[in-house]
Amino acid sequence: MNRISKFQFTALLLITDLFSLCCCFGSVSLGTLWGILAAAAVQYLAAMCFAVQGGALKKWAQVFFLVYAVFSGGALFVSLWRTRSVVYIPYEASHGIWGSLMTAGLIALVCLYASSTGIRSVARAAVIAAAMALLSLSVDLVSAVFNAEWSNVSLPEKRGLLSEIMRGFGLSGSLGSMAVWLDSVKGDKSKALTAYFGAKAAAAAAVMLTVLPVVGGIMELTDFPVITAAQLSQPFEAQRIDSLFLVVFSVLAIFSVTLQVMTGAYLLGELIPRFQRWRSLTVIALVIGAAFIINGRELLTARACAAAAALLIAPIGAKKSAAKGSG
Repeated sequence: MNRISKFQFTALLLITDLFSLCCCFGSVSLGTLWGILAAAAVQYLAAMCFAVQGGALKKWAQVFFLVYAVFSGGALFVSLWRTRSVVYIPYEASHGIWGSLMTAGLIALVCLYASSTGIRSVARAAVIAAAMALLSLSVDLVSAVFNAEWSNVSLPEKRGLLSEIMRGFGLSGSLGSMAVWLDSVKGDKSKALTAYFGAKAAAAAAVMLTVLPVVGGIMELTDFPVITAAQLSQPFEAQRIDSLFLVVFSVLAIFSVTLQVMTGAYLLGELIPRFQRWRSLTVIALVIGAAFIINGRELLTARACAAAAALLIAPIGAKKSAAKGSG
């Protein structure tokens, strides 16, 4: 396995979390932020238990995380397709299955190319992509600070804390990749996890503190509050921020799906060493197939349960002997 730095590891995982936040469906409140932060805290503790054991997985655990990668990749495709009503995508004129297939095919081609370059190359590119996304988020946040209505932050909460914690788990699409690629991190793995979850918490706080003051007054009228906030925020007079957001959104989508494909392809190679040539193509086909199967279904509960299962299985399925070589 190629080695990556803790910053590359953080960027790879953070991109998927940012994309999931962008595709967050339904109204949000300050309670949503507390739920995401609470979920991240629980995930951090579970991940540290896994890191202490070395970060390598047994074969049966690899089977689970292969299935999890396929499911997560399919869920990401579904999230992308669902945003077509608010995000302009060139296939908009061709609604239905053909438009979805076109988008899936284009992303599949990019995934195939990225997979051929290896995890180190993708991780280096992910640092640039994550930096671009965070810069765009910072611009939106600054715009919200000066132009938005901050009284909207204290709007009544419609969900309980447990429901918001479940949403926080459901929006955590990179936990499987975290368990698989942690073993490739150079140096202290616990520091890598601390950097990732710290960045995740900070990014979630920034997103929510941008969305609430900008969209709070019309929360009932939008299904995708994060995307709506990006469209309404206009920090520049000469350039619409939503056009810049579309570029960032597309990059996040491609990197998110690519990470799941690379994770699945790596695990498939570990489980079936002789099956090397068509691993990425096989996983892409499985991911797209899973997307069409689960499309149109409510996935938040399923994603939350799958994420919780991943956190439980990771430390249980860790190779005990790997602990001596960790750090």
